[in-house]
This record gives sequence, C-alpha cells and structure tokens, in this order.
Amino acid sequence: MDTPEEEDVFRDIEIYSNQTFLELHSAIQEAFNFDQSQLASFHLSDNDWERGEEITLIDMGGGEKQLMEDTALSDHIRSKNQKLLYIFDFMLMWTFFIEVVAIYPRKTDRVLPEIVLSVGDHPDQYAKKPENLFGAMQYPEDPETE
Repeated sequence: MDTPEEEDVFRDIEIYSNQTFLELHSAIQEAFNFDQSQLASFHLSDNDWERGEEITLIDMGGGEKQLMEDTALSDHIRSKNQKLLYIFDFMLMWTFFIEVVAIYPRKTDRVLPEIVLSVGDHPDQYAKKPENLFGAMQYPEDPETE
C-alpha cells in the first residue's frame, strides 16, 4: 500500500512576486485541503534541499525572524529553479519541496494566487503519525494499517 509520501502529488501555484509568504502559505493550505490550525515555516534552500534562512508564520521569540505576513516573495525569490522548503504542522512534519518554475511579468487583470495544475490526490492531513522527536514519543503500530 502506498503512503502519501510515495505517490506523485504536486500543485503548481501562480502568485505575484509582490505577494507575501503568508499568501503562498494560504494557497498551499487550500491546494492540499489542509486546515490552517497548525504552525508553519518556509526555509530558503540550496540545490540539495538543505534548510537555510527561515520565514515563520508567527514570532515565537528566539532571535530575529522574518514573518510571512511581512515578507514579500520578491524579497527572497529572484530566479527560476530557486528552491524553498515549506514545513507545516511541526508534530506531523509535512514537508513540501517548492521549486520556482518560471517568473513572468505581472498581469494586473488576474487575481492570484491560483492553482493552475493539480497532479495526484492530496493526502489526508492527519494520516501521518507524529514524528518521533528525539525518541521522546513512542506510538504503537496500528494493526489495521499493516
């Protein structure tokens, strides 16, 4: 049986560069039919998908962080093939690999963000089990899913 992580599932989302990371966050939530009750962060990434600078949903202290609502995409996204990681729900650790496919001039008559391509069925947000954080949590296997 395939798990959600084994299936090809992706969404192409068009969004203006002057829109915020918060607007992209909301578009991803809508595209995958997730509720927005959990925390999330974007991370700038290199070609090996290593986490870089963080852009957070809320300020949780611990130093200067950029907030999604205050940060335009154009502040960080400047080229085709640029990569970002989007981490949603820090207990379930949904990780989305985002790659800029194209950058076009703004078309003022379109309302964005917009999902322009959808491949695969979105996974159930709560189908995953929480990550085993530092070995502190142990979850028994569900015999009905084996």
